[in-house]
Amino acid sequence: MRMPRTTSRVRNLAALAALICTTSLLGAPGAVAEETVGAKAVFNNPASGLAADRDAVRDELVDLIDAAAPGSEIHGSMYLFTDGVVSAALARAVRDDGVKVKLLLDGDAIAETNASGDATGTEYPTLVTSLGVDRTADSWVMACPAERGCIGNRTLDADDDGAINHNKFFLFSQVGTTPKVVFQTSANLTKNQRVNMYNNAVTIPDAGSGLYDEYLHYWNDLAVEGAKGAAGGTDDYYRTTQSGPYKTYFFPRKETGNTYSTDPDSDTVVSLLGNVGQCTDGAGAVTRIRIGMFAFTRPQVAQSLVALQGKGCQVEVIHNGESGNIGSVVKQTLQGKITSLRRCAGTVTDSLSTRTIGVHSKYMLIEGNYLGAWGRKLVFTGSHNYTFPNLRSHDETLLKIDNAAVYTAFAANFETMRNSGMCQQY
Repeated sequence: MRMPRTTSRVRNLAALAALICTTSLLGAPGAVAEETVGAKAVFNNPASGLAADRDAVRDELVDLIDAAAPGSEIHGSMYLFTDGVVSAALARAVRDDGVKVKLLLDGDAIAETNASGDATGTEYPTLVTSLGVDRTADSWVMACPAERGCIGNRTLDADDDGAINHNKFFLFSQVGTTPKVVFQTSANLTKNQRVNMYNNAVTIPDAGSGLYDEYLHYWNDLAVEGAKGAAGGTDDYYRTTQSGPYKTYFFPRKETGNTYSTDPDSDTVVSLLGNVGQCTDGAGAVTRIRIGMFAFTRPQVAQSLVALQGKGCQVEVIHNGESGNIGSVVKQTLQGKITSLRRCAGTVTDSLSTRTIGVHSKYMLIEGNYLGAWGRKLVFTGSHNYTFPNLRSHDETLLKIDNAAVYTAFAANFETMRNSGMCQQY
């Protein structure tokens, strides 16, 4: 017999119900609206003075965990994990409702500090206590092998630190009455990601698309290869599948010729931009490309954007302002040659501190012509930065979303960043 939820879980479920009823992007809720999940996008605002705005992405994940159906399964893959609120929610789900939680973390999440002294894995011991490490049990946590990802095992060159599991997603077999829900975010589960960085997330019910099963297939491959230790992994995993209005791209993707940095034909983002067939239709319509990106160092992507601008497209890029987050060649290629190039490194002072606000989101928006058709509104999001390690060595996910309402939410978020004062034009 199912035991009643704790007071905190009832409160969180009620919050989830209210949020779903007011922000679902796929139309009106059904008869069981209080536990029905609709597709939606969520964004935090680190420059806001309100904790709810700063914590929006984290809180969406916690609400989903708290609404996981008794006896259901949660599969997660995350790079860094220091958030005690999320680990407590996972522990509650296991303890109170018998939810089966299986979690993959990067090896960097084991140590409490990294080489720079930054906190990285302070929740790992807590997760071991609440979930265990026995992979034959219903719940467990596993870290990918040291010095590589769970799948990716390539070191690109002498300056590369090696592959990591850079993923940031959770899969829910059932949330309330909604089966097969995917939660994909750009955010690591750390305080810095909440309070200092713009991030995004999407919550997507499978709804017969097959998206959940594609993610779960990938998650299982991560788990199998990660369990092999030093003997596992590969330098070429690339897998892409269309699932209804969604398409997944899982990495690493190995070059097919030349070197890892000189093969644009096997650069997924270059290929996506190549699908923009027309920039103008002669009657006033213009294709618009907007990118919010933490790190951008692949020159071939920048060259593709400039070429599209030259054909009449409108191209806008916002990137993180930390040193090294935009490559010198990329900056030189883009600056003055696209509609707008902005750097996020503004400062804000509030009850927390005086701190620099950056962008950690990783998304591209295409509105206009795509694959020969006008009127397209597409979102490409996930964990994938526009760097060579994200393309060639890391465990990464890129998700295409063909949903006008989700696109509208992302476009509004881009405008929020652009107009915030935190992201300045070069």
